[in-house]
Amino acid sequence: MATAMFQKLRLTKQTSQPSRKDSILPSSPVGPPSAASLLGLPPELRNAIYECLARDTALTLALKPRRSKRPHPICGLLLASKQIYSEFRPLLLASARISIPIADFDFGTVIRAVEAISQDDLRALAANRRFYLTLFMAHAPKQTDLEGLAAWLGYRAEAEQEKDAPPTDQVPLHTLRFRYDAKIDPARSMVSRRNMRVALLTALIRKIAALGGQKNHTVEKRRMMRDLYRCKDELMGVERRADGELEKDIALTASTIDSPFFGFQGSSGVPVGGY
Repeated sequence: MATAMFQKLRLTKQTSQPSRKDSILPSSPVGPPSAASLLGLPPELRNAIYECLARDTALTLALKPRRSKRPHPICGLLLASKQIYSEFRPLLLASARISIPIADFDFGTVIRAVEAISQDDLRALAANRRFYLTLFMAHAPKQTDLEGLAAWLGYRAEAEQEKDAPPTDQVPLHTLRFRYDAKIDPARSMVSRRNMRVALLTALIRKIAALGGQKNHTVEKRRMMRDLYRCKDELMGVERRADGELEKDIALTASTIDSPFFGFQGSSGVPVGGY
C-alpha cells in the first residue's frame, strides 16, 4: 500500500499547463518522435529541461488516505509517455521539494513507506536535499507526542549505524536526509497567534532537546532542532548572518535541559523539559 502511495506523486499546487496548440509534446503517440518534440531533443537537453521543471515543483506525499474525493493533481509530465516517465521520475524525486505531512507526531507511516519503496526511488530520494517532514501541531507536545518523537529518533539512530556495516547492493536508509518544518495552528487564544506559534515551537524544540538528555544528540536530532530553529526565526522575522549563531542557540538549549528552571524531572530521573 505504501509503495502505491509513493508512486502517486501529487502536486502541492495546480500549475498552469500549456495549451494543446502550444504543447511541445508530439501530437500523436504513434511513430518516431519528431525533431520538434520533447523526445526529439538530445538526451542532455531533455535532462536540462527535466531538472529545471523538477526544481520548480513542490510535491506532497500523502501517506494516509484523503477524506476528500478530489485528490491533488498528478504531476502532468509523468503522464506524457512511458519514456518521459522513466526519464523524468528519478530527477523529480531527486530535485523537487517533497513534503510528507506528519500529524500527531506519528512517524510510523513514513517508516513503513520508506522501507517499502523501490531501490531506484530510494536512490533518487537519497540525493534530494529538499525532502521535508512537515510537523503539524496545535498544542504543546504531550507525552504521546514525545514517545513518537523518541521512536523516530531511535529509528534514525539505528539507520545511522548502517554506515559501519559492510557495503551491499541495497541503498542504506541512513543516506536519506530528511529536513523538517512545522505548521502550527494554535487554538483560539487571548494573546497574539504569532506569539502563540513561537511559544509552541519553542516548547517543541526544548522537548526534543530533552529527549535522552544532553549525551544523546544524534545527527537526526540536531538536524531536527536546527530546522525547527529556522522555522522559529522565520516566525520572529530573525535573519541570522552565520550558521554559528544557530549552533550556539542549539548548544545553549542542550546545556540548559538539566536546569531546574527548564522543566521537571521524570520518574526515571530524565529531564522531561518545559517552557
